[in-house]
Amino acid sequence: MKIGLSKFTLGFLSLYLVGIFFGNLISLRYYYFLISTLVLIFLAVIYFRKKLVLLIIVCLVGLCLGSLNFRYFDQKEQNKKIIYNQTQGFDITVETSLVKGTYQQVVGKYKNTKILVQANLYPTYRYGDVLKITGKIEDPSNIKINGFDYGNYLFKKQIRGLIKNPEKIEIIGNRGNKIVSAILKIGDNFQVVLNKLLPEPQSTLMIGLIIGLKQQLPDTITTAFQRTGLSHVTAVSGYNVTIVIIWIAFLLTYISRRVVFPGTILVTIIFVILSGAGASVMRAGILAVLILIGKFIGRKIYYPILILLVADLMLFFNPYALKNDISFQLSFLAFVGLLILSTPLTENKYLAFIPENIRKVLAETLGAQILVLPVLMYNFGIVSLVAPLANILVLPLVPLTMLLGFLTGVVGLIWLKAGLMLADIAWIFLKYILIVVEGLSKLSWAAVTIKTAQWWWIPLYYILVLYLVLHQNNNKNLNDIKNI
Repeated sequence: MKIGLSKFTLGFLSLYLVGIFFGNLISLRYYYFLISTLVLIFLAVIYFRKKLVLLIIVCLVGLCLGSLNFRYFDQKEQNKKIIYNQTQGFDITVETSLVKGTYQQVVGKYKNTKILVQANLYPTYRYGDVLKITGKIEDPSNIKINGFDYGNYLFKKQIRGLIKNPEKIEIIGNRGNKIVSAILKIGDNFQVVLNKLLPEPQSTLMIGLIIGLKQQLPDTITTAFQRTGLSHVTAVSGYNVTIVIIWIAFLLTYISRRVVFPGTILVTIIFVILSGAGASVMRAGILAVLILIGKFIGRKIYYPILILLVADLMLFFNPYALKNDISFQLSFLAFVGLLILSTPLTENKYLAFIPENIRKVLAETLGAQILVLPVLMYNFGIVSLVAPLANILVLPLVPLTMLLGFLTGVVGLIWLKAGLMLADIAWIFLKYILIVVEGLSKLSWAAVTIKTAQWWWIPLYYILVLYLVLHQNNNKNLNDIKNI
C-alpha cells in the first residue's frame, strides 16, 4: 500500500479530533500506557522500517495530544471560581452585546472568566466598555429551559456567572482595541443606514445576509426559515464569507491584479471583525484565508486536510466546541457535505433529467443537508422536507441581493438619497425571498418533527454515507477504465 505524506497528515489531524472527543473518558493513567505503546512501535519502525507502522505512531500521537488538550483545558475551566449570590460591586469589560427581545444580553470578561448580564435595552453597551455593576452573580450550572441544559451550554461557552437583574450599571471607561472599535462603529453605522432605507423585516433580513443577524426577525419569519431549511442564509457562515471574497476579488481585479490577494485578505479580516468575530465567522474566515493563501502560492487545495486543520486550530483553543457547540458541528458538516457529496449527486443518473445549473445547486444543497440531518434531528427534531426546493428558489439570488445590500449601505453612508434608489431595487429581491420562505413554510408537510434521545444511530448513519460515496467513486473509476 502506498502511503504518502497526505495520509500521515490526515491520520494525525483526524485522531487529534478523536482524542478531543473521547478526552473526558480517557483517564490520565492510560496516557502512560499510550506513551509506552508509542515507544515500542517507534522501536519497531526502526527495526522493520515500515511506513504503515510509522503511520500508526503518527495517529496515536494525534490521539494523545487531542485528549491531553481536552484534559488540560477542562481542568483549567473547572478550577475557575466565582463568589455567587452575594450583592457586590465589580467591573467587567464588554466582549459582545446582543439584543434579545426586551433586554440586552451582554457577555463580559470578569477576572479570569466571563459572565452574562441581562441588562435593559438602553443605554446600549458596546465592545470594550468597562462596566461597574452592582448585583448578585448567580450560578448558572443548574439552569434548564424546557429540558435544555442551559447551564451546561453557558459552561461550555466559558461563562461562569449570570446576572439577571443588576441593581446598577455604570460605564466607567473603555479598554477595547481602537482599530477593532473603529471597524465595529462603521458596522453599526452601516446597520443604522440599512434600517433607515429599508422597512422591516427587509432591513433585518438584509443585515442577516451581509454580516449575520444581530437583531431579531419576527418569530413567525424565524420559524418559516427553520421549516424551509434556509436559516443558514441569515447567519454568518462560510457561504456568506465566500460570496464577500468573490465580489471583492472581482472588483479588485479592475484596480490591479497585484492587490487582489492582499486586498482580499484584508477585507476578509475586517469582515470577520465587523461581524463580531464570533466562532462561526472565525471558522469561515480562517478557511477563506487558507484557501486564498493556497491559490496565491499555486498549491492545489486538498479540502479534507484544510477542513481538519481549521477544525483542529479552533478546537485547540476551545475543545468543548466539538461536542457542545451545535454551530461548530453544523458549519463543518455542511461544508464537508458540500465538498464530498455535491459531485457524486451532480453525476447521479437519477438526477440527470434536471438542467445542469439547477442540478448543481440542488446537489450542493442536498450534500449539506444530508450531513447535517442527524445533528438537526438529535438536537431540534425538525427536518425540512422542502429545503431542496427552497434553496433552489432562493440561493441563486442571494449573491446579487447581498451585493445590492452592500452597495445600498455604503452609498447610503455617503448620500442617503442615492442609497434610497438602490434600496428600492434591493427591496424587490428581499420581498421575493420572504414570499418564497413564508409560502413554502405554510405547507402542512413542509417539515416534520422527529425527536429522539438515542445517539447510537448517528455514527452508523455517517458510516453508511461514507460507504455509498466510496462505492459510487469505485464504480465511476471502473467505468472510466472500461471506456479507455
